[in-house]
Amino acid sequence: MAGLGIDTSAVNNVASATTGSTENKNSLDKDAFLKLLVTQMQYQDPMEPTSNTEYMSQMAQFSSVEQMQNLTSTITSGQSMSLTGQYVILNVPDAVGNIDQVSGLVDYVTVQDGKTYFHIGDDYYPSEYLDSVVSMDYIEHLADKAKEENTAVDTDAATNEQAAENVGNE
Repeated sequence: MAGLGIDTSAVNNVASATTGSTENKNSLDKDAFLKLLVTQMQYQDPMEPTSNTEYMSQMAQFSSVEQMQNLTSTITSGQSMSLTGQYVILNVPDAVGNIDQVSGLVDYVTVQDGKTYFHIGDDYYPSEYLDSVVSMDYIEHLADKAKEENTAVDTDAATNEQAAENVGNE
């Protein structure tokens, strides 16, 4: 950023302060982008000021980033809403970071403070924990298969009991 005539240490301080407070530490959000732009304006070299064209270009980039984030949020929320009535598997971290799998039928989906939550059983889970969506047909297939196996085991046990009685009667 030295080519733009700004103090890079000030920009680094702003960048580290803003990324430290965000959930996703791998990317800068729109607030960080604005803070960087303001810092750039604040610390520019008065002998070589940045042109209005460059500022307009950066504002256009900011606007594009903001619209992409809004679109992503809307799409994610819509996708989460469509999971009502679906059987899902979630990877839920505990207090120390261990992952527990929680599964169940999504009763309903709610949005609070811009975040989407699944209601499963008696609890709410952030949609970001979603791991898998399982077809109800597949769940029914597994239940039928388990019934068949239990019936086969019961039939085998009855056959073994009958054979034991026959041996005892001889």
